[in-house]
Amino acid sequence: MTHFALQFYDFNEWANKQIFNRLKELPKDVYRQEVQSVFSSISNVLAHVYLSDLGWIEVFSGKNMNHALMLAEQLKEQTESKGLEEMETKFFELSERYKSFLNQKENIDKSLVIENPSGDPMKTSVSELVPHVVNHGTYHRGNITAMLRQMGYASVSTDYGLYLYLKTRA
Repeated sequence: MTHFALQFYDFNEWANKQIFNRLKELPKDVYRQEVQSVFSSISNVLAHVYLSDLGWIEVFSGKNMNHALMLAEQLKEQTESKGLEEMETKFFELSERYKSFLNQKENIDKSLVIENPSGDPMKTSVSELVPHVVNHGTYHRGNITAMLRQMGYASVSTDYGLYLYLKTRA
């Protein structure tokens, strides 16, 4: 049986592909179009998700939270400047890194101590935090859907239930 964290991460990768495929069908300017929303553009949403996911894999790999936050800050402007195809490649490469990491049993069950800004450390595990990574992506794919509707375009379904259904059909 596949570990839930692995399957849930696979869903995240599938859902991101759905969004990228939909965005590639739309006029190129939609990616950077300014909107009144939580983020000013879809490109900024995707940069945020990517940098957050990058930070978490760094933490899972043994770096501390401060390192992850500083890395995101260092790469923010550079990441936000990437075009749609470049971001898709970045997401794909990061997904490969996650899958390689998560496919090692000793990593998926790895215990972590996360230093919080409040000073209280949180004891958890990689497998407990993978749903956080996936849920964060799900939340922001919802932002993208709302932004697309605001611009007059339909989005695409990225529901976990649809993923499970399609997986049974493959």
